[in-house]
Amino acid sequence: MVSTADSAFSGAQYLMGLQVFVRLATFSMNAVVISLAGGEAFGVASVRFELLLSTILFLSREGMRNALLRIDADRSAGGRAQSSVDRSNAQRQRPPAHEQRIINAALIPIGAGIAMASALYLYYVAYGPHNSTSADPPHYYMSLTLYILAAWIELCVEPLFALSRSRMLFKLQAKCEGIAVSGRCISVVLVLLVGRSLSGGIGGNPFKLVAFAVGQMAYAVLILISYLWSMSSELEYSVWSCYLPHKVALGSEEKQASYIGPAVKGLAVTLVGQSLLKHLLTQGDNMVMARFATPAEMGTFAFITNYGSIPARIVFLPLEEASRAMFSKMANRDSRSARADDAGFVSMSADDARIARHVLATLGKLHLLIGTVLVVFGTLLSPTLLSLIGQRDLTMQHTLAAYCIYLPFMGMNGFLEAFAHCVATKRQLLRISAWMSCFTAVYALFAIQMLHGFKLGSTGMVIANMLNMALRISYCWRFTLQWFQQLGVGRGPQLSAMLPHPAILYTCLLSGAVILAALTLTNQQELLNRAATLAVSAALGIVVLREIWRKEQPFVQSALALRSGQPQRPRSE
Repeated sequence: MVSTADSAFSGAQYLMGLQVFVRLATFSMNAVVISLAGGEAFGVASVRFELLLSTILFLSREGMRNALLRIDADRSAGGRAQSSVDRSNAQRQRPPAHEQRIINAALIPIGAGIAMASALYLYYVAYGPHNSTSADPPHYYMSLTLYILAAWIELCVEPLFALSRSRMLFKLQAKCEGIAVSGRCISVVLVLLVGRSLSGGIGGNPFKLVAFAVGQMAYAVLILISYLWSMSSELEYSVWSCYLPHKVALGSEEKQASYIGPAVKGLAVTLVGQSLLKHLLTQGDNMVMARFATPAEMGTFAFITNYGSIPARIVFLPLEEASRAMFSKMANRDSRSARADDAGFVSMSADDARIARHVLATLGKLHLLIGTVLVVFGTLLSPTLLSLIGQRDLTMQHTLAAYCIYLPFMGMNGFLEAFAHCVATKRQLLRISAWMSCFTAVYALFAIQMLHGFKLGSTGMVIANMLNMALRISYCWRFTLQWFQQLGVGRGPQLSAMLPHPAILYTCLLSGAVILAALTLTNQQELLNRAATLAVSAALGIVVLREIWRKEQPFVQSALALRSGQPQRPRSE
């Protein structure tokens, strides 16, 4: 029973390692790119083109990806009845029924991506950079075309990615992603260097925008080749079979065949709608920037979001992915109860529910502890850290400080929303979508007020995102507590159990006071003083970590067990 959590959270280590590599590679690349390409090209690529790419990829595949997490329930339900069919498929080198259904569903985003990419290309051509106050960057439309093609090539990975996630091949995913990221970074820098040598100077580099597009194309091609090569040794059948749809018998009735099944089809439609809402929520700031900001303003905003999101991408995102996979499989384990439910996919055994509650509590405390450290150390040290990389803009400092406060909201929302989506019925998912629509409207109004009313710029956008996450956390928290009560396994995870020990809070506050005194009483314009402040802060950080180790031993043991892929079984209640 714990094997599902074992696989999910031990696999999360590979995803975390991948994110560390990705952020370090991107950090190094950006440091070179900004000096070679300039802030305007960096802003256009990081805001306009990344928004284009994420829109195509997210809306084409995210809903189906979440629906595919639940197909394994059908496997357990129909496994025995279809065993003879699976043996026949194996003899013919064809995928077994449950994997063929995954393949069929994963092929849909490829076709959807073509239509979406074409529509967005026409939109970007019609409402391109002529709306901004600056001239069109060189080779804008060539770069746009390359981004569109790269998005479609990346979508061709979906059948292989879906199978790797179904088999929990996290190490394989990390390897393929790492190869692709390396290729992207190298390609961007090489094209920029070639452009500089041809132009005879940095300022006249004609390839500064094309470089980002070539890098994205390299990423798409390499990740597709890597998955084809790696999955060919994992699959018992030809890797090219992953691109051929076949109907699959429903249950034991071979006369009733379908490509993906009515339950998954209906769920995918619901989740696609949710994906649209989630995309609007997560990319709303980029949409505003892409539509109204100048390339220089985009560069400033992109800089903060790229560097400020490092903790989220390294820690929060892998944990969210691992918890989503674990919760989905736990909710689908009892196949008979799942079939009895109108929409399906909500059943969970009492033992699994207790494990899920324990994991939720552990993740909650982890995010609050990380958040406490980020709020104290991150906000105070933002100016010092930015100055080390040559950035002393006051607006940038304020935005980064606000982003440090925003990160705990992002982390808490990630795993709570993952749980809600995994255990909700179709009707409940529709209700969640309705509430998210309301939150989107509130967020949009508040963001506009921050920008135009209070003139807070990028800092105001971060504050608006905090409100957005707070609303989503409140709803998902209420849903989670109600779900555990209705299941009849007692109360859900308690907030009081997630809060850091008071001694840790006192230690963080005292550390913050010491750092504030150091910043106030010393001249931070001098490199030696900045280095001394960072050294003192590092020592105080060690003190905080020691206090966490002393005061939160039960949590530490649970977190270490979770990290090793063997989450502790909660004590009997």
